[in-house]
Amino acid sequence: MSREPQQKHLSTTALAKVIGKDSKELFILLANSGWIIKTDGQWHLTEKGRFEGGSYANHPKYGEYIVWPESLKSHPVMGLLPEAPLSARNLSFKLGLPARLVNMLLAERGWIEKYVHGWLATEAGKALGAQQHTSDTSGIPFVTWPETLLDNPALQQSARALKPAAADCLDGHGAGEGGLGFIDNWLYVTGLQHAREYPLALSVGQYRGESVMVDFYLPQQRVAIVYWPADPKPGKLAATLDLREKLKAAHCPVIELEQSQLDNLDEILARELMKLGVAVY
Repeated sequence: MSREPQQKHLSTTALAKVIGKDSKELFILLANSGWIIKTDGQWHLTEKGRFEGGSYANHPKYGEYIVWPESLKSHPVMGLLPEAPLSARNLSFKLGLPARLVNMLLAERGWIEKYVHGWLATEAGKALGAQQHTSDTSGIPFVTWPETLLDNPALQQSARALKPAAADCLDGHGAGEGGLGFIDNWLYVTGLQHAREYPLALSVGQYRGESVMVDFYLPQQRVAIVYWPADPKPGKLAATLDLREKLKAAHCPVIELEQSQLDNLDEILARELMKLGVAVY
């Protein structure tokens, strides 16, 4: 009589990898389902967890940890994972946005607020299913969300506004030429006070006393931002070159952006602002 092959057992992290989910999501789901519980900083099986096939294994370096039969990947509870909490990083993958920008977006919506380090869920966020957590290693607070948040119209609107093809400005400014709406929304969501089509008075240099029109101006940081579209309107190129000369003569801090940089706007603009002493994140 042949023996049935012994079933393979996986750690919670390995099981999450097999089913294509973030391990943090799976830990939270199993805890919410009453299969595991954390005491003294360690995860332990409950009676329900043992009933579902959970057991312990030992690692020579890391000690005891929970393992599960591989067949658990087909358990009905895994069907709850689409509704399992999503971190900002998970949301960033689904929205196609940088994770750090996702948190700024959620804060702009009034669903989270900045802590000393990390983020706290607001009452409005909790009403949408936000769950508050604290990192086991750093103690930094963070927030997770149900996947239903991805269907929220306000989130969808804001996510579209943070793409190169943005047609509307979240702060009420006119979108203008292609790319300007995206830049405007990035400045708004990151909390940088700014003006659009700002008449900047030049106070030093050979053009002193003149005013020039810049696409964006950050009054608190005294930084101008100029955007070069791929196909400028007639006269735009000459006007922009003239603007560049005058800003340089006036020693005005300026950031120039091209359409080809829009796909990496978050990285590029944050870096260029940091060079001028302006920290965004």
